[in-house]
Amino acid sequence: METSITAAGLIAGTALIFPFLYLGLFRQNISKTIKRFSFSQDQAFNRKFHQVLKAFLTGSNGVLKPVLRMADVREELAHQFPPFYRGFAYEGVGLGLGVKASLSLGKGRRFESYLHQLSPGHLYQYYVGLGWYLSIRHRFDYEAMAGWLRQLDSRYAPIVFDGVGFKTALYHYRENKQIIQKLTSFPYPYQRVCYQGLGRSLWFLHEFDLKEVSAEIETLPSSFRNDAFSGAGIAVAYSMFDQVAHTAEADLQIPLAYRASFRQGLAFGWEARKLQDPAYWQRQMQICPSSVSTKVNHYVDCVHQAEQRIEAGAAESYYFKWIEEARRILQEKQA
Repeated sequence: METSITAAGLIAGTALIFPFLYLGLFRQNISKTIKRFSFSQDQAFNRKFHQVLKAFLTGSNGVLKPVLRMADVREELAHQFPPFYRGFAYEGVGLGLGVKASLSLGKGRRFESYLHQLSPGHLYQYYVGLGWYLSIRHRFDYEAMAGWLRQLDSRYAPIVFDGVGFKTALYHYRENKQIIQKLTSFPYPYQRVCYQGLGRSLWFLHEFDLKEVSAEIETLPSSFRNDAFSGAGIAVAYSMFDQVAHTAEADLQIPLAYRASFRQGLAFGWEARKLQDPAYWQRQMQICPSSVSTKVNHYVDCVHQAEQRIEAGAAESYYFKWIEEARRILQEKQA
């Protein structure tokens, strides 16, 4: 009897301590990670990129707790980061919430519950952050990720593969461009979103040099170039929202064949900014020349127009139809 009680106690103790140990495994060493990505001689780029990384990793670490109080998380992030960097922190929160949700049987449903409790306006960033977790935990194992996808909102679930593509490229593409062959582990539609994430990553790997990004994308498989240009557009719009006037004409640097896709990326990036912080959005629009704010707001309107054209029952293909419809509208504007 004593042996049985002791064994039961050990099992109970292990069950209690396991979540602490598991969450601890995913805590990020922020200074070490920043040092890893100190590859540039451009100090202005380094300052911005390192602050982006710091915000992302701080957001992730901040929710790796056995008990979460969402009001405290919101307050801490508002205190730690100004509006421009706060969105990156919430993307990191998506990584941390993915770790936490994985401890539940209904992990995808638990993740959805977390994001709606915390701040629904950062919807897109959470899914990207979850993609980071899935990439760390499962690498290129699609079957392991599929269990999550079945429990997530099917309209936005594909966005996790943006996180997979971004994280894969950021950590490996500079040294091993053949890493993209690993993306063939995923179904073709999800490969597309991986290349969207890769395109976002190239914006940082090429230190905000759009000509270099464009040249790099044109070396990628032709069937994924539009999606990579879309990702680059998202990155430009989102990461340069503190300098909107300097990037509003970035689409004119893109080859005509891919311009509508890049514009769709710009539009999605600006839409994400507007959704997550309307007050910050309004302040940025007010300090822009009217021609810039008119263009940016028009692109966001195109995102909403595209969404309205999607059939209500198109949940499984929702994200892809949204992308294609937005490109079609922006192609018409281009013509």
